[in-house]
Amino acid sequence: MRAFLACPLPEALLAPVTHLQGNLPVGRVVAEENLHLTLCFLGEAEEVDLIALHEQLQELHAPPVTLTLSGLAVYGGKHPTVLAIEGQGPEALQRKLVGLCHSAGIALERRRFRPHVTLARFARNMGAGDRARLDVFIGAHAAIRLEPTRLDNIALYRSDLHPDGARYEVLAEYALRG
Repeated sequence: MRAFLACPLPEALLAPVTHLQGNLPVGRVVAEENLHLTLCFLGEAEEVDLIALHEQLQELHAPPVTLTLSGLAVYGGKHPTVLAIEGQGPEALQRKLVGLCHSAGIALERRRFRPHVTLARFARNMGAGDRARLDVFIGAHAAIRLEPTRLDNIALYRSDLHPDGARYEVLAEYALRG
């Protein structure tokens, strides 16, 4: 099963993020119900490993995290595939979760953790006109900074890929306390 650990986006951030998305002139915006901050992408994980991880997460002792979203980032190199708003604050929690994943037998991809919330996705063959509109949008919103917001829980998500994009299902939620 394709799965990941993430913080659902709190209500306090939904309105400003969806407002920002509403001004985006290109791309396919991420639906409000799918907005989240990924902490660990588990990839294709075996059910037995997810059960082991679930048991560890039920005993998780980690304090709530203050998330600050600020600045826009484009991922995908020369051919942008994703527009995101960058985050600061969940790095220590993410390191702890990586350790729990390893303890549960889940091998994670070696990837630098870059906290962010994906705002939109783009086709690999974005035309010059769309790229110019995206650049204008980024220039106009580059200094965005949302109010710091407390994250009180994380969730284990299932991700199913469909032609119109991924669909996420929350399998379990875990309170941050510590």
